[in-house]
Amino acid sequence: MDTGHKRYEIFLKVAETGNITHAAEILHYTQSGVSHAIVALEKETGFPVFRRSRHGVVLTPGGQRLVRPIRQLVNQKQDLAQVIADINHVVSGTLRIGTFTSVSVEWLPGLIQQFRQRYRNVDFELCAGDYDEIREGILDGRLDCGFLTEAVVGKLAYVPLYQDEMKVLMNPQHPLARRAAISLEDLLSEDFIVPLAGSDDDLWRAVRPYGNQIHVRYRLNDDFSVMALVAGGFGISLMPDLLLHHLNFDLVSRSLTPPVYRILGIASLPGRQPAPVTRTFLQALPEMLARLPQNPLAVPSESPYTKKQR
Repeated sequence: MDTGHKRYEIFLKVAETGNITHAAEILHYTQSGVSHAIVALEKETGFPVFRRSRHGVVLTPGGQRLVRPIRQLVNQKQDLAQVIADINHVVSGTLRIGTFTSVSVEWLPGLIQQFRQRYRNVDFELCAGDYDEIREGILDGRLDCGFLTEAVVGKLAYVPLYQDEMKVLMNPQHPLARRAAISLEDLLSEDFIVPLAGSDDDLWRAVRPYGNQIHVRYRLNDDFSVMALVAGGFGISLMPDLLLHHLNFDLVSRSLTPPVYRILGIASLPGRQPAPVTRTFLQALPEMLARLPQNPLAVPSESPYTKKQR
């Protein structure tokens, strides 16, 4: 395999994963091919870019200094290839999208299928993470765009797409399960189970009027671990409705009164025209969402959530 012209992309993926084997699997290369590409880069630079660690590899100080300029070079090369394809009226290239659990489960399979039917020369690189990781990935050029909630976008360009209700999640035997709707005041005496920082923004914004009175019993690193403990009766949680469509746990969910929402949308870098494949995806996204079986239509013009944020 000729990896000479790919060694910069390989370097970035190994730096991102910290593991040569994992990087090879993602890039669909052999492990030896990735290793040879790293050796070639080290011959080019004249210094080691990685050192072995107990769990894989880590960047050397010299390797750390290479990350930003190499990423800029790789992005420029990809932009050039896409512009050439655009001039030839072909949409092609790799689209790097930041995503999180509910979007990955509910939307992405249908969106990718629709987009690939129209543009067969486009590949997708999906990067799962929390809101902070997705936002930073867009800002530093590792991602072309990413799904985020309106409240955490910051200065990114953003298109709102969907109003997603926040629901109280609990064991079926919990006393609150007998109620049709629950107020925030009802939750002040409850033990909460919440995701770790970076994935807990929606929950804390939902309870903001009483945030300092909420008692957190457990913090866990993913949504499904939170669900498992809630199902076990160790506490309650607040989660977006989109995540609850395919529950595999014995749980019930109830609306808050008044209801509280998160606004889901797609974010990208501000201040410059996206690359052709990114621009094409962003333009097609609302229509493709409307064609999904669950039909998540556009955000209403006003909602309790957007009123609070503005």
